[in-house]
Amino acid sequence: MQLRAGNAPRLYCINNILLGLAVTTLFPRLASAEDNYFDLTLEQLLDINVSIVSKKQEAMATAPAAIYVITGEDIQRSGITTIPDALRMVPGLNVAQSDSNSWAISARGFNSVLANKLLVLLDGRTLYNPVFGGVMWEAHDVVLDDIERIEVVRGPGGTLWGANAVNGVINIITKHAADTQGKLITVKYGEEEQGTLSVRQGGEFADNAFYRVYAKAFERDSLQKASGTDNYDDWNGINAGFRLDWDDNLSLDGGVYQAKTRQRKENYSLVAPYVSIENQTIVYQGANIHMGWSEQDPHGTGLNVQSFIDWTKRDEPFNFIDERITIDMDVQYNWFAGQRQELTVGAGFRFNADTNQGNNNVEFTDNKRRNRLFSAFVQDKIALSPEQWFVTLGAKFEHNDFSGFEIQPNIRLQWIPNEQHMLWAAISEAVRTPTPIEQELTSTIATAANVRLAFVPNPDFKSEQLTAYELGYRAQLASNFSMDVTGFYNDYDALQSIRVGAPYMFDNGVDPAYFLLPVKFTNGSEAQSEGFETLFDWMLSPDLKLSLNYSYLHLNQELTEPQSGDEQLVNVYPQHKLAMKVFWNVVENWTIDTTASFVDDLQGTNVEQYSRVDINIGGQLTDNIRLNLTAQNLFDSAHREFGDVSDLNSALVEQSVFAKLTFSY
Repeated sequence: MQLRAGNAPRLYCINNILLGLAVTTLFPRLASAEDNYFDLTLEQLLDINVSIVSKKQEAMATAPAAIYVITGEDIQRSGITTIPDALRMVPGLNVAQSDSNSWAISARGFNSVLANKLLVLLDGRTLYNPVFGGVMWEAHDVVLDDIERIEVVRGPGGTLWGANAVNGVINIITKHAADTQGKLITVKYGEEEQGTLSVRQGGEFADNAFYRVYAKAFERDSLQKASGTDNYDDWNGINAGFRLDWDDNLSLDGGVYQAKTRQRKENYSLVAPYVSIENQTIVYQGANIHMGWSEQDPHGTGLNVQSFIDWTKRDEPFNFIDERITIDMDVQYNWFAGQRQELTVGAGFRFNADTNQGNNNVEFTDNKRRNRLFSAFVQDKIALSPEQWFVTLGAKFEHNDFSGFEIQPNIRLQWIPNEQHMLWAAISEAVRTPTPIEQELTSTIATAANVRLAFVPNPDFKSEQLTAYELGYRAQLASNFSMDVTGFYNDYDALQSIRVGAPYMFDNGVDPAYFLLPVKFTNGSEAQSEGFETLFDWMLSPDLKLSLNYSYLHLNQELTEPQSGDEQLVNVYPQHKLAMKVFWNVVENWTIDTTASFVDDLQGTNVEQYSRVDINIGGQLTDNIRLNLTAQNLFDSAHREFGDVSDLNSALVEQSVFAKLTFSY
């Protein structure tokens, strides 16, 4: 591992991690993509590339940010079946399963099933839903064997990624087509996993031009409620797609998908019995195509372009239909300005065409929107001392149709005293922009005789704001032992709260008049949080690796204006989180890999603290066939991870045992 930055012409090698993320989505490949996980020493693992700037990559060890990388080998050896489960090991990230198809995932607090302060991307295409504000994980299933790595940055990423990258950024990066040659078939079946089939074919169709095509179908069983009854939350889906790569300069990929989830939903009425519980099936559909192109000279000066078109539709029978087309284009250019500076500039444009069709209980002020987002950023990395000191100054400028002009600045300082140690500090600002749900939604909460309690629009709702202070230390204390520690203090302003107004008579001239008790989303609270995250990696022997992490968070939220009610998310995030994973090569061709975690209680929803142990036994039966046996939640029959026990769709996370066969040839 080489922590030392070297001379000024090699400034690109320690590029700010967020700058690296801005272009890693184009043609991300590990420096040694074909190396087996256990063929790498700890030093080589820390040198895994987390970004590519036109064939100029930086090691994870030199990235001045709180970063964690989940490799494709980690995913395969853990035996996980979903991306949320892969994220459980990330320090500072809380992953809580709400039911069979829903997860609450957030970094550094403010968790919910639609956590709105975490930006998630898949090969550079945003998965953040601009209407709901958050990521619908149940709609975005992928072929796990095709994931090269998942990069997770805790802390603000707004300077390069823009709005909604408040508490973190997750970038899911799939493999270059050259790394997925031949045929691959995987089959899974078990208690909760009711059947998964993935098929992939890769090949070369011209000199240095590669392709892959794939398809996947899955079925997942429903979970149980605390009462022991069925939770009516089973989940199934199908997706297919392709990827084409020409060298490392041009990439084209696309896909289609459909997922179906079941849940229970309240259906309100102004006549008795006023509310009924209905069983419904929510259907998700989507199609997308993404292109990336890069051209760069040997010194690091070059141009990167990426663009995507994304169509999504969510059809919920007792709520509303959300249909959207997104067109996005980003351009970035970086070059060396003198001997000690690397200047990067970029610009982007995004167009959203939304259609929201509601019912008697849900409606929008404008059910057809045409929103435009214009953005630009500039970032300058300066070598104060070519060998040791670096400072990065940057800012993102955006204009959107919901909150107008936004600016998100960032300053990072990096000190590398020697090859084994690095210290970094950062001050950043980020924003979470309003959604149509906050500014335009009317939605029933409860009804009685001639009385309706409902959310009503608030066009004055503005962006939530964060100022974050971070300090990090990364070191390789021995050839087989490394550590990473990050401390932070976050100051939030204009946070979402709710206000209950005075009732009034509502008469639209069509339906019978009734009393409306209005509830508005407002910016009526603020919060401060402090915490730290630690990570220790230890290679006990060439066949045994251990990783341990611990996270602590304290968050305090206060009202800034009189409220009748408040939506606080303080007590739905664990104060303490501890996790450990062990990778063990037992004998030739057989492995045992274990992940264990402890999560503190969530006082706001009476979720008790719990521990979870997952184990995966893998063996190579023949040169072409591999068997995996996985047990999840091994020592606990069932526990609740998120949501109040009285919530309509709250479920217990149960034990799960399944087998996976992988055929490759």
